[in-house]
Amino acid sequence: MSYRDEMKPVNILFACTQNAVRSVIAEGLLQNRQNPHIAQIASCGVVAGIADGFAMAVMAEAEIDITAHEPVGFELFSAENFQFIISFSHDADQFVQQWASTDATRLFWDVHPPIVSESSREETLASYRALRDEIAGRLDRFLQEYSLS
Repeated sequence: MSYRDEMKPVNILFACTQNAVRSVIAEGLLQNRQNPHIAQIASCGVVAGIADGFAMAVMAEAEIDITAHEPVGFELFSAENFQFIISFSHDADQFVQQWASTDATRLFWDVHPPIVSESSREETLASYRALRDEIAGRLDRFLQEYSLS
């Protein structure tokens, strides 16, 4: 389906368990693209977690600043305002199935959380970089599939 044919920009919500890593990275990556076919980009979690310093660090490497992000829950949003809701965790996907409007396109991207190494900061950062790059690739495919690029 081509949402672009409707000539109306779409709203996209990214969701994960705590709105601290995956959904925040996706939101930052997509906002950085400044896509005229997208009006609103937001993220939330099943619960509001704690901002993640490793996510901030790997996004800063990509020259994207997410340091102002405050994790939030679904309660701040209305499902009817979004044409796409993309979940990154099973918890978020289950919540979205109950919460979201039937008009919204609901997608589940099974992106595993990063691996945190207690012995190596570099291994942890490498895991976060791989996660960031996986989400970036999925965003590329998503934008092409729905004619939003």
